[in-house]
Amino acid sequence: MEEPNPYANFDAPQPEMPQPVEILPTPRYRLWTVFAIVLASIATFFFASVVFTFVAIFVVHGELSLELLGDTSKILEVSRDRLGLFIMVVLPQFALVLPAIIAARLSPTPLMQRLSLVRGHWPIWVWFAAALATPLVGLVSSMVCGMFLNESESLKEMSQIFRDHGASGFLIPLSMMIGLTPAVCEELLFRGYIQTRLVKAWHPIIGILIASFLFAIFHMDLVHVIAVFPMGVFLGWVSWRSGSLIPAMMGHFVNNVISVVAVVMAPEGEADVLAAPVIAVSLAIIALGIAGMSATVTASIAFGPPPADESAGVVAEPAVV
Repeated sequence: MEEPNPYANFDAPQPEMPQPVEILPTPRYRLWTVFAIVLASIATFFFASVVFTFVAIFVVHGELSLELLGDTSKILEVSRDRLGLFIMVVLPQFALVLPAIIAARLSPTPLMQRLSLVRGHWPIWVWFAAALATPLVGLVSSMVCGMFLNESESLKEMSQIFRDHGASGFLIPLSMMIGLTPAVCEELLFRGYIQTRLVKAWHPIIGILIASFLFAIFHMDLVHVIAVFPMGVFLGWVSWRSGSLIPAMMGHFVNNVISVVAVVMAPEGEADVLAAPVIAVSLAIIALGIAGMSATVTASIAFGPPPADESAGVVAEPAVV
């Protein structure tokens, strides 16, 4: 009997051996940096507010003294001056967002992704729909809040300052100033830096609620805090669902511009958002808001949430700042 040749199939293809499965480490998120940035941003903002208030007083009055600093009427004069208002309102906003930009720049994640300044997966037309829906959220929130709380003195004072500037022909620059600066700076901090990290570490709902709460608390005035919280939740939902911060910025901008226009148009001392001639603005907000909200919700269902590894524009990496 012929013995088998052990080398007969030496050149035949051999079955592939199973490759070991690589187990990737679970991403670790340093959440303490998020809350450290919150504290740093608020501290920087208040410090800059004090410094730029001094600068504005000096620019408007040509001097800086304890007498001027203790005179409320003199400080109000500064806020009624166009350059003084710009210095006191716009410049501290840049200080607010500075710590977040520095932290994002130091992160291993690319800066634009870290701050969610990416294209996302919504079509651009949905960005505009979400922007039109945002003032509706603000209007409903203000109406409900007005049923239980009276307008605070600080809000009345701010409204009067806006009316004075609007009456002097400064309405469009004022609207751009109040609309654009917070829309960029506040969104970069609260939705771009804070929310994106919280959403990656926790459930999206928890991340959105915490970021919205911090956003509301930043406005300090109790009535303002309660009124802007729902809008913060809506903008947070839009940013997370779209995978981009840009539609939230657009919504914030549109809401602030319309709010300034409505305040300037409202009769002095009138807080009712449906009082003439503000009723025309309110009806426009309602009509466009319903259309925008319908389109936004429909698109959200159609396109779904962002991919798990790109949620809110952040790539998961171990020990991300």
